[in-house]
Amino acid sequence: MEKIASIKEIFQQTNRLLFSITLIPLLVISIFYTRNILIYRSALANVEEANAVSTIVQENVLEELWDLVFGLIDVPAYESGNELEKVRQAIEEIQANTTTAKESATLDVALRTLDTLDKYISEMESNIANERPFDENEAIMVQVDAVTVLLYAILQDFVRVEIEIAGKTSDDMLVSLYYLILFELVIVLTIVYYARKNDRFLTKLIQEPLNDLIVLSEELSQGHLDYQAKEPEVAELRVVTESMNDMAQNLRVLIEENAVKQFDLAQSELRVLQAQITPHFIYNTLDAILSLAEQGNSEQVKTMTYALSDFLRISLSKGQDWITVEKEIRHVEDYLTILQIRYGAMLTFAIDIPEEILQTEVLKMILQPLVENAVYHGTKHVRRAGNVTVAATDDDDTIQFFVTDNGIGMQEERLLEIRKRLAQATVDETGEGGYGLYNVRKRLLLYYGNVASLDIDSTYRKGTTVTVTVPKIT
Repeated sequence: MEKIASIKEIFQQTNRLLFSITLIPLLVISIFYTRNILIYRSALANVEEANAVSTIVQENVLEELWDLVFGLIDVPAYESGNELEKVRQAIEEIQANTTTAKESATLDVALRTLDTLDKYISEMESNIANERPFDENEAIMVQVDAVTVLLYAILQDFVRVEIEIAGKTSDDMLVSLYYLILFELVIVLTIVYYARKNDRFLTKLIQEPLNDLIVLSEELSQGHLDYQAKEPEVAELRVVTESMNDMAQNLRVLIEENAVKQFDLAQSELRVLQAQITPHFIYNTLDAILSLAEQGNSEQVKTMTYALSDFLRISLSKGQDWITVEKEIRHVEDYLTILQIRYGAMLTFAIDIPEEILQTEVLKMILQPLVENAVYHGTKHVRRAGNVTVAATDDDDTIQFFVTDNGIGMQEERLLEIRKRLAQATVDETGEGGYGLYNVRKRLLLYYGNVASLDIDSTYRKGTTVTVTVPKIT
């Protein structure tokens, strides 16, 4: 490493300029305070604006969209100006005033969430224009409601980020004031002493720290983010060294946090996809229980009530994602029991599970969406009595589940299309045989990786079999 010869010459001149150097900290701190005050005021303004936008999202957006669905507002009137567009404009204005990557990234997520809402709205507008059934837009509004809740949560996260920035800025300003007073006092008391000692300590105080900084820069450029330079004694170089050390540490933390955020984002997306138990199922079940009670059929009321209670209990599972095969099968049996009471002789089912795998843990709710798919997209489309069979086989390292129905089945072209969409992990826009399969496929990929699989076989007018293969969890 070459020696920097000009450093000594610079510090020979410094002896004559030490008195004027005392003004430099004042200038630096003035700039620092001005910048922090602007950041502080900007953070407070962003908090106020974000809270206002959150109020619009929570109180106005859904109401306006329901007006559109019910026909109280026509599509041209909605397109000419709506609350969602105001929200987007407000978020973009707030983003223009942000100063950190964390703020901007949070608002980017909010804008992408708005893009998702726009897609749902475009689909509803298309349904309205094509005079599609009201139920289709009502189903879309369930998704819109979930995305709106997510958008509100993101905006509140942004508010928390802004409050943290404002608090940190305030703390930094207070700490810097103490350092400024101490720094100025030390300079005034020791200026003459350091003037005489400058040449003697030049190498120790300046040259070595600079060499350390160069080494630190080279290490960082090679990706060695754990490297830390020794803190020098000179205040100015100490600030630079601490900043570079902090930069290396922050880069490492940011990389780790980014990995966590990506996982959390995938989890959030799957939480939305996992909401397969619509209120309609619960409402219909409660209506059926009420009807049976009015008929005096107490035994079936008891059976259906127990099945619904157990079904919901397993669905929640105290927030756990993994349950035993026994509970997973019981969850399916509860669901089919409810449907069998409602449909009577038009639906039968059979369950055949090896006893030795009942206590093995599997991912929750991988079978119920497939059974629901078999009933509503299979057996309901034929005049004969529907039959659904749930079975499993125990291999050495894996478990295979089979959900079979005697429904309408699929023609070869349709079957190939669904297989392609499952392979690409994309949902069928028509919803015919796609949402339940897509949900299960997505969750299998996230929790098991490529060691799990979902396969589908079907014969038109004969029925369909869906096979789920998962590894044994020990």
